[in-house]
Amino acid sequence: MQLKDKVAIIAGAGQTPGEGIGNGRATALAFAREGARLVLASRTRQSLEETRDMVRAEGFEAETIAADITRAEDCAAMAARAMERFGRIDVLHNNAAVGAFEGDTVKIDPAEWRRVLDINLTGAVLASRAVLPAMRAQQAGCITHVGSIAAVASYPIIAYKASKAALNEFTRWLAFENAKYNIRCNVLQLGLIDTPLAIEGYHAASGAPREELRRQRAAQVPMGRMGTAWESAAVAVFLASDAASYVSGAILPVDGAIATKVG
Repeated sequence: MQLKDKVAIIAGAGQTPGEGIGNGRATALAFAREGARLVLASRTRQSLEETRDMVRAEGFEAETIAADITRAEDCAAMAARAMERFGRIDVLHNNAAVGAFEGDTVKIDPAEWRRVLDINLTGAVLASRAVLPAMRAQQAGCITHVGSIAAVASYPIIAYKASKAALNEFTRWLAFENAKYNIRCNVLQLGLIDTPLAIEGYHAASGAPREELRRQRAAQVPMGRMGTAWESAAVAVFLASDAASYVSGAILPVDGAIATKVG
């Protein structure tokens, strides 16, 4: 019960259709099993409600709100739902993200560039802005943004890479700015994780068979395999818990040592 009685907002709690479980859904279940009361948010209501139903089926509390984190009013509503239902906000875990497969700067679509940065970066700013007043008033809180090894490694997903690199620095600023309020802010920098979003996204972009994609991705990892959403969720639980009470401003790799190939 590492998160007993904590109130956590999980943005991006739904998931892409496909095999397995995604990071947002696994984190929702892991948080609930550790005692957190949840407000689950996503743009896709059906997938969001599937996550809620899985949490409730295990006997835990979860509310939902359909929210687009690129909209300030939706982020405000997300925070308001937590305050109205539970009276506080202890954790914001922001898992909302999208990618695009440009491969070359000259192939960047300006509209896609804006869409990726709006969700991955501006969304993180707006979601953080929405929860900070409650966290500052209670003099405690934890904000975790889900980042990516793409921020520091050379993958041909240019808008995604740029957005995640900027997310790292925004979160470091959040940590500095809000330390005096006892609010901790960190990035969960994920490597190659076997989730529906990752596999279905690359399958759609390349046409390569899913199992071949899995083999290709596993071969890039020093540990010889991709991570699972449950492994990323376990680290998210740690960051949200009191065990991480002195951890803030961290860019924490969860990547099977793939970052060691960067330098």
